[in-house]
Formats: sequence, C-alpha cells, structure tokens
Amino acid sequence: MMLPLEILQSRISNSEFGQKLLDITLLEKDVWTTEAIGYTKDESDFSRIKNIYFDTFSLSWLKLLTKLTVLASVRAKHSLDTVRHRNGVLKQLDKFLVSKGYSKPEDLTDTILREFITQSSTKQRQNDIVYALKLWAEEGWLKLIYTPFKIKKQAPKIETIPEEVLYQIYQQFDLFPAPLERLFRLQLVLGCRIGEMLRMPRQCLKQEGDKWFLLRWVEKRKHWRFYQINYLVAELVQEQQKFLEVQFGANSKFDKLFCKVDVSHHGYNGKRFQVEPVYKPETLRFDTIRLWLQDFREEVNLKDKHGNKFHLTSHHFRRTKASIMAYCEAEDEYIAAVLGHGSLDMLPHYRKRSLERLEKEANSKGYVDMYGQVTSFIPRKRRYEKLAEILKVSTPLGECHRPSMLGDCNLRYACLSCDHHRVTLEDKTKLEADYTSLQKDLQQAENLMQERRVTEINRLGDLIKARLKGLEQLENLKRK
Repeated sequence: MMLPLEILQSRISNSEFGQKLLDITLLEKDVWTTEAIGYTKDESDFSRIKNIYFDTFSLSWLKLLTKLTVLASVRAKHSLDTVRHRNGVLKQLDKFLVSKGYSKPEDLTDTILREFITQSSTKQRQNDIVYALKLWAEEGWLKLIYTPFKIKKQAPKIETIPEEVLYQIYQQFDLFPAPLERLFRLQLVLGCRIGEMLRMPRQCLKQEGDKWFLLRWVEKRKHWRFYQINYLVAELVQEQQKFLEVQFGANSKFDKLFCKVDVSHHGYNGKRFQVEPVYKPETLRFDTIRLWLQDFREEVNLKDKHGNKFHLTSHHFRRTKASIMAYCEAEDEYIAAVLGHGSLDMLPHYRKRSLERLEKEANSKGYVDMYGQVTSFIPRKRRYEKLAEILKVSTPLGECHRPSMLGDCNLRYACLSCDHHRVTLEDKTKLEADYTSLQKDLQQAENLMQERRVTEINRLGDLIKARLKGLEQLENLKRK
C-alpha cells in the first residue's frame, strides 16, 4: 500500500528531528535560498550557489524526504556543494523511479536501488543514497533495505610541484599582479585550500610579544582559528593589507584580504599578463584564480624535466606544502593540523616515497636500517639544531643514529638489534665477512647440539641478511 503523505508528515512531526524544525513553513516552499537554511553570504558567494531547488520532483513523498535530508545535511555542517549534490542525486532518483513506473516507497527494493546507483558516478551516488536511507531509518520516517556493494577505492592522486617546476614558478612569480603573487606565495607557505585563502579576513593578523598569529578558516572543521606564523609571513600579509589601504582607503568596508583582479575591461584575448588589471573591492572567485594560473603556465611555458607541460592548479601549492612537511619527517598530527585535515587518512599518501626520491637519496648518501629499509639520515633537530653530528656516532660496524646521547646505551654491544643503527655500502664487505664467519659458528653449534647458541646465531644472521638485502637495493638504485 502506498504510504500516504499525511502519515509521512505525522512521522516527521513526531520524530526527534521534526520536533527541532523551527520553520516548518520552509517545507512548503520549493525554492530555498542558501541564507534561509543557515549558510552565510560568504559561503554562498564562494560556492556560487544562491538557491536549492525542489520544483522538478514528481513524487511528493520523495520531495519531502529530500527537503528533510537537505536540512539534516545543513545541520551536520556539510558544505553547500555537498548539499547541492545530494539534492541532485535524489532528484535523479525521482526521475529514475518515474521512468521505470515506480511510484511507491515500497518499490525501492535493494535491486532497484542498485540499478539506479550503477548508472553513473557510482561511488558518490551510493554515498548520498546511503546517507539518506540511514537518516530516514534513524528518524523513523521510512525504512528501506539496501546493502551497499563494495566499490574499489582508488588511492588519491597526489600531485605535487616537481622541484624543477617550482624553480620556474619562483623565477616568474613577479609576472602575476602583486596581490596574486602574494596569494600564491602565502598558499604555498600555509598549505591552505584556495577557498580558505579567499575567505581570509583583511584584519587577520595578531601579535603577542614577538610572536605573530594568523586567523584562518578551516573548511573541514568549520571554524576559525589562529595559527602561529613566521614574522616573514606576517610581513607578506601586511604588504597585502597596505595594498588594500592604498587601493580602497583605510575606511573601506571591504573585509577580505584578497580582492577582485579584473582584466575584462580590456576584452579577454589570452593576454592577461600584458594588460594592467583593475582592482575592485569584491570577493576574488575560484574561476578567476583558475584562469590566471591557466594563462600563467602558458605564458612561462611550465615544463617538467621530461619536457612535458605542467598543468598548474591552486591545489598543487597545498599538496606541495604537505609533501615538503612529510619529506622533512614532520609528525602526522602536525601536518594534519597545518593542512586542516579532518582525519589522518590522506597522510600515508603524502609519505609514500617515489623511486625518484629514493634515487636522489641513494646518490647522496644512503643508509640501510636493521629491517633492510633504504633510508636517509635526517636528525630531528628540535631543540638542539647544531647537534646533528653528535647524533651520529661511528661503531665497529656502521653508524649509530640515536636521537639522544643522554645516558648510557643498553645495546652498546648489540648494535645489530638496535633501531638506531645504520649501515652504508662502505660496510658491505665487513657484513659479508661477518655473515660467513657466523655460518661457520652455526655449523659448529649444530654439531655440538647447542640449541640456544644456534637460535642466537640464526637471529644475528637474519639481521645481517636484512641489511645486505637493503644494501643490494641501494646498489640497484645507484645503477639506475
């Protein structure tokens, strides 16, 4: 039997969420302004979404549930883009059901939902449907059976700016109008999303003693926060603040750090770097940034070391910041805090070493640890920056890289079992000789049936074999 709209409305009014609805008249409208549902003008401007539309729904029950899903998404502080996409998927579901001749909620079987989801954009479409069905069931509005199928998750493509391309960018940075040059320099230093940069308020600096702090919007966490910055970063921000003061006056009501950089008065002909821009006290847009970077890479002919064109985007600056921090062995939590990540899920992808990086390390001075892993020695210089050499001590076989020389070493005579021990290719001959000697000792111990000694010799042999295998890998990298 078809679920009457009156029954659904009754369930909604009796649910926990329904009782919290302050403006029930909103459900009667088919066009909602984003500000009416709780988004700020800034959020509307940046996403360029002014309204959410429900006027094309054919199934009244699905329209009502979609409206409630949108409101729940807003309450959960999901982005406007997410809300619009979720509304769009449920609109597509409405159209799909009507085209197949389904009109009742009970028609939404597992099979029907799977057929709809696999039509296109499978992963995102399934995520939106699962979110909606879970909400409807938890609130007691409508319970449907659907078992999500496993979608192979691809590792995110982490694209950073190669060293040779970054050099070209820095060489040509001054081609940009001064405000845009400062914007991209700041983004690379801060690791912000471009949306966070464009939302940065004009008065974003705070000084406490000799320390400087910058006010940032953290998109994933939906809050403003002060981050400590280097005084040179503060100077760059101050330059931009002075620029705005000169352009618009100290009493201007324009409250963003970056303004509109307009060349449309010249008629766009792909030569934006050959004309003088006009600065307007208006919000700088995503599409404007995209066009400037697109023309910049053509203007300077950005190419990687293989001669391929490098398609620079604003997000490359953020990814490059993350990769630099990972390369310098910053803590995961620190990287996540700087980038404003909602979780640590992305960090392993930044930490993944490329063959090119390993080659570079091997060609300088490569080390192998007790597990046979090729590594490089980068001491964690926190409090004592001039103690790098003290943190590296020669041993009869390899080097000790203990992070602290305070106190005595419990493993002084057992370096092979120590996490801080490293060997290089120079130690390979000694390791091979030691391994040969161990095999003779092993044969003797086995003949005498000395079980404990056999176990210990095998353990030491495994440790040496792991190091030799790592050194072999290091040799291969050098050959390549």
